[in-house]
Formats: sequence, structure tokens, C-alpha cells
Amino acid sequence: MKHRFPGALPILTALLMVLTLPSCKKSSSSGPSSGSGYYMKFKLNGVQVEYDSQPIAALSYSSQDSIYTCVIAAYKDVNAGLENAIAITVLSNSAIVAGAKYDDPAKAREVNGEVAPQNTTFYYDSTANAWLTMGNLVDANGNVSLPGIVANAQLTITELTSSYMKGTFSGTVYKSSTLSQYYSITEGEFYLKRS
Repeated sequence: MKHRFPGALPILTALLMVLTLPSCKKSSSSGPSSGSGYYMKFKLNGVQVEYDSQPIAALSYSSQDSIYTCVIAAYKDVNAGLENAIAITVLSNSAIVAGAKYDDPAKAREVNGEVAPQNTTFYYDSTANAWLTMGNLVDANGNVSLPGIVANAQLTITELTSSYMKGTFSGTVYKSSTLSQYYSITEGEFYLKRS
């Protein structure tokens, strides 16, 4: 059975935008524990993790695709590149708002004629290995097509202002090179500056 990754281009474009912008602004003030008060924290297989280097949230709208995009990201140390980083991308046919819950794949969206997950979580470990949620492996009804794989990423925005965003998140991320290893992300919280 051949698996396609629908909607990958808009997701990857938004993710690359957020992940590459900090590399252009490296400075001691954007390193670990920048003191800004912004963060993303969560439990990774039960172990508490907190990233507070370059924590940001970006919202955009593509009139060509009629898709609203929200990307949130943070690093343990932005100067280390993709080591110890997390980014979550949300795609929605309606505006991103506070109080909304964005699930993967229960509310998948159509992008360029293909179904894309509403919420995709990307996690990069201490050796820059990529781990991601599996919403791209579901059909239009939300059924996962690989045995033993779950698509359960969730993000809820609790506060959204012109200057910051707060909320919660969780999900299972799989090592992108094998899909046989996974991490469970629980009790995720974020408080991010909007860019």
C-alpha cells in the first residue's frame, strides 16, 4: 500500500519559515533561558521538558488555498539548530481563535484537493532526529492506515491576543526514519509571543 503525505507542502513551508527565522537572529539574548517568560513545556514519556529559547507563535492566511495556518515553536537552545526543538502546525478552513480545539485527524482540512491533518506536531531530539505525529497517514474519515500507529495530536488555544498565545497540547510522535519508535507527549502547555 502506497502512502502519500497530503498537504505536506503548506505544512513544511510554514514550519520551515518558523524554524529558519531564528537562525538569522542568533544572539545571546535568544539563547536558553532568555528570561522573556515565554515557553513550551510538556512531558515526554513522563519526563518534564521545557523549551524557552526563541518561543514564538505565527498566524497567517493563504487566500490561494483558503487556509489559516498557526505555527508555534520553541527550542531548548536556538543556537543548537534543530536539537531539542518542538513545532506544531495547525491548518484550518476558519480563522484560528481562542477557545478552539484543533485535533489530528478528527478535523482534517482539504488543501489543494487533498486531506491534510489539522494539527501536526514535529519534535526534534537531542541528536536532531525528527519525530512527528501521524495525521498524514489517515483517510478522510480519520482512520489510520497502519497497524499500531495512532494519530492523536491535540492543541487547544486558551488565550489569543495581538501579542501572545496560550494553550495546551498533547500527542504521540513517531521517529520519522522508522515509525517503529515513538514518544508520548502529555501535559503540554505553551505561552508564546506572537510574531
